[in-house]
Amino acid sequence: MRTDLFEKVEIDKIAAELHLVEEAEEEAKKGSPPLEGTDLDTNEVGIVRKIRKYQSDAKERVDGELATYRDRLIKLTPEFRARSTSINSEIRNSSGDLKEATEQASSDLKEKQSLLKEKEDRLAKFQKDNKLHRDASKHGEGYNMFLAGIIAVLFLIETLGNASFLAKGNELGLFGAYTEAIVISFANLGIAFLCGRLITNCHHVDLKRKTAGILAAIGFVLSAFFFNLMVAHYREITGTMLDEGGQLAMSAFLENPLGLKDFQSWMLFCMGFLFAIISFIDGIKWAGDPYPGYSKVFFGYQNEYEDYKKAYDKHQNDLEEVFDRAVANLNSIKQQLLGWETERASILEEHRHFIKSYKDYLVHLEQSGNDLLQHYREANRARRGGEAPARFSKKWPMEKLSPIDESLPGEMIEREEILQIISETTASVESGEQELQREYDDHRRDLRRLAPHRLPTPS
Repeated sequence: MRTDLFEKVEIDKIAAELHLVEEAEEEAKKGSPPLEGTDLDTNEVGIVRKIRKYQSDAKERVDGELATYRDRLIKLTPEFRARSTSINSEIRNSSGDLKEATEQASSDLKEKQSLLKEKEDRLAKFQKDNKLHRDASKHGEGYNMFLAGIIAVLFLIETLGNASFLAKGNELGLFGAYTEAIVISFANLGIAFLCGRLITNCHHVDLKRKTAGILAAIGFVLSAFFFNLMVAHYREITGTMLDEGGQLAMSAFLENPLGLKDFQSWMLFCMGFLFAIISFIDGIKWAGDPYPGYSKVFFGYQNEYEDYKKAYDKHQNDLEEVFDRAVANLNSIKQQLLGWETERASILEEHRHFIKSYKDYLVHLEQSGNDLLQHYREANRARRGGEAPARFSKKWPMEKLSPIDESLPGEMIEREEILQIISETTASVESGEQELQREYDDHRRDLRRLAPHRLPTPS
């Protein structure tokens, strides 16, 4: 019995509330109820009213609960039928999704193929024109950052070193010397790095560019040597004179380039020349491959090829996800129908059990009412010395209320129809999965025609 819906009658509690023993003894003193009487006295009527209140409350709750069961069954039926007819629509939609995903993948990959072909043709032409039959060499990740770091460290060291050497004769002190040092270091390292970039032209097949590379190498040696020698002369002159240091340094340099007299000036020259050589080497290694422009063309194509592979893999995964989602949706529909059949059976079982519980409760109420009446009558009989009205030996029949509506909705789907629908749906799901599998395999074959391994690979 669903005790949460029906309030159980507690005999002792009600007897105490109505003071049945006391009232029975009081009535007995007055000779009441009369021995020949057939009607219930006031106390007995109070007991009956109490029981009927339980009865009416239970009837109200039962009517509400049974209406809820009917509503649940009514709502379940159209949902069940509608979901069972959605299989074919789901299959069509999934088929369309697979086709759309394939068309989108094909369009995207063909566009990328066009870009890849352009870069492949450009690479082939570059290799042919420049007689290259090898892959371009490549720096490791972060290598250029390492080279830039070296130049930055050299720049900092050289500017600080130059500033300390030049500060003695500078009228603005260390600040003025540091300003001059920045310009000197920028020119020294910048020209060396630029020459290093230009010298790669020595590898070029074009004679003009090869000549430019050779000239860049000669230019570096001359510029680095004489520029740093000039700076050393400038340091010596400014160390003793404040005015016209630049003109005097130039004159001393032209008269005797190697005529440095101070050891620190030679240190400044060696430091500047060494740093220029390091910056020059950085310039040579900056592009990766020694052949001018080859790294950009070769790795431009290779990166485009890698992007194409990633795009192809992504579209393959997207197509697989569409297929998996379609199969999952079909199985979800089947599982929902099976679940609804279980829910329907559960509702019917609850409905049956609830009605039985209510009828059992009515029996309980009638028995409780008679128990309370018997409790009152026994106390009254005992007080009267064993005499009592003849009706005390008769049971009280509880009046029946209007009957409950035990009917089920007429439009409710029958179990035989449910089993038939589930059988047909299961067959449709299996057939739909096979159909989608065939379409998925066909689309994958279409997509594999655009697979990266079918394209020319970077050489």
